[in-house]
Amino acid sequence: MAEKTAQQSPHSHLGVPDPEWLSFYAKHKARVPQLEGSPEHLRSIMENLKIEATAKIPPIKGLTTDDVKVKASDGYEVPVRVYSPEGVTLPRPGFVYIHGGGWTLGDLEGEDIACRAICAVAKVIVVAMDYRLAPENPFPKGLEDCWDVLEWASSKSLISERSRLTGSRPSKDMPHSASEKTGFCLGDQVQEAAVLAHRARDRGIQLRGQILRIPATCHIDCYPPELQLYSMEELKYAPLLSKHSMELFYGYYNPPDPSSPEVSPLLNQNFFGLAPAYLQVAGLDPLRDEGLAYAEKLRESGVQTKLDIYPGLPHAFGYFPELSAALKISQDLINAIQDLTEREELDG
Repeated sequence: MAEKTAQQSPHSHLGVPDPEWLSFYAKHKARVPQLEGSPEHLRSIMENLKIEATAKIPPIKGLTTDDVKVKASDGYEVPVRVYSPEGVTLPRPGFVYIHGGGWTLGDLEGEDIACRAICAVAKVIVVAMDYRLAPENPFPKGLEDCWDVLEWASSKSLISERSRLTGSRPSKDMPHSASEKTGFCLGDQVQEAAVLAHRARDRGIQLRGQILRIPATCHIDCYPPELQLYSMEELKYAPLLSKHSMELFYGYYNPPDPSSPEVSPLLNQNFFGLAPAYLQVAGLDPLRDEGLAYAEKLRESGVQTKLDIYPGLPHAFGYFPELSAALKISQDLINAIQDLTEREELDG
């Protein structure tokens, strides 16, 4: 699965396939698709993956949901679903859930079970959204939708009083309360969560934390040579997500300047003062080295950072519940959410 290259990643050992994964892959290779093809084909693949992964999960109780539409800065109404835990005292911390999918895949329904589980187990208000997808809506439409929903979600009316849910975003003149228990971002293979953490710091929204799940942090055409991000080449034929997958996704996203920190947050010049971070990185994932590099930049800048690495496992391995690591990565996520939301004070 790993390709020999002229330059070897210092983290190559993490790409040695996990024995449990090898056994699973040998028996169920037909269930492990390559994320390559047209947007329509990719969306069909992802829908089937999610259906199979969640087919045996019983109904999750102990929460309520509200569907609203949040007006984006350009007037578009972003579909949003708010999950609220039952039997808890408000205010509660808020969690802004940004689904993965290479800026091209994913929707509210496909993430519903994950959001319900987070809400019910971690006892946080979860805010999920249908941000606009590429290629129909290339950069920066989806990113701006995510930012507008984060702004809305961090308002006091959402976090402390569910009964006041509306789609109105806070006034630009309304200060964000430093004491308010605001939400924090979650991203999968996309980098919106990392980008929004920088924006939130710069624009006065205090986050409890940022969670980056197996993220992309730098456009593949803009890798800084000194960072030795060789996993993209070493693992270019990896299962599920390949180098060609990322070339397709970036092509669909179509950012005019790939080196912009709003496309490649790894290239941001200022990491100081960011919210505490939790990252998950898969060892058999072409995105591995850029995820590790991002964690290192956070740490070098004094950002409280926790990193969990899953050696020998590919991108999106969590979609295969037969793997013990799939259960572990989900539990690690819940633990991280609880750790971040239970902090008594917000930084800053």
